[in-house]
Amino acid sequence: MENVVPIKVREPDEMGQLIGKPGETLTETLRRTLMEMIVFGYFERGFRLYPERLAEQFGVSLTPVREALMRLAAEGYIEGVQRRGFHVRALDAKQVVDLWQVRLGLELTAGEILIERMRSGSLSPDALGVLDDIMSKLESSPQTIEHRPKLSLNAEFHHRIVELSGNDMLIQLYRGIQMQLIGEWVQRGLQSWRNRLVDEAEEHRAIVRSLRAMDREAYGAAMRQHIGRSLKDALRDLEAHGPG
Repeated sequence: MENVVPIKVREPDEMGQLIGKPGETLTETLRRTLMEMIVFGYFERGFRLYPERLAEQFGVSLTPVREALMRLAAEGYIEGVQRRGFHVRALDAKQVVDLWQVRLGLELTAGEILIERMRSGSLSPDALGVLDDIMSKLESSPQTIEHRPKLSLNAEFHHRIVELSGNDMLIQLYRGIQMQLIGEWVQRGLQSWRNRLVDEAEEHRAIVRSLRAMDREAYGAAMRQHIGRSLKDALRDLEAHGPG
């Protein structure tokens, strides 16, 4: 089985610490750290982010801080204020739709590559066993599982599919959209996610069945069904939070 690293998000009390990952640039480390801080409420909505203060807080130069802030602004998580730094924005419906569309494209491609690898013999079907293990954990205690572990396991399920594609560029692109953090942001404070566990479990099983059958069409249909339903629920969750 290929060596893949489980996805883990730091706890809220660990926020504000700059911790890099192997092979990650300083700009990406800063972007990920700041995004976690935004998602977990370290910064209040509307809070102003000044590059100079952040550079001092993290003990780094201004250039990577500015680059990270510009990326977050381009992605819509913060907004630039001329001569006054940046401020934290509320997530909106267009961002959610854009992210889920990008996610769908990446996961469809990853699954197709994964299937071709199994057909060619370069990847053993036994590698899919890790998906069964994750599903077992997700389904073992649906009434008592907490939100953070559920999101972490769900994110790991999807990351494993992408990582088993073996396409390094695709893997990096997928990691960059940080779907687990977006899920945390959209669902924070809500309990509606618990009512979806049964549907999610069946959708995950359909995805794995299609991969085991090496059926590209079935995989595409199963993944579109899963992510399409997930998008509708994400938009409902966003609406439940009310105006930002």
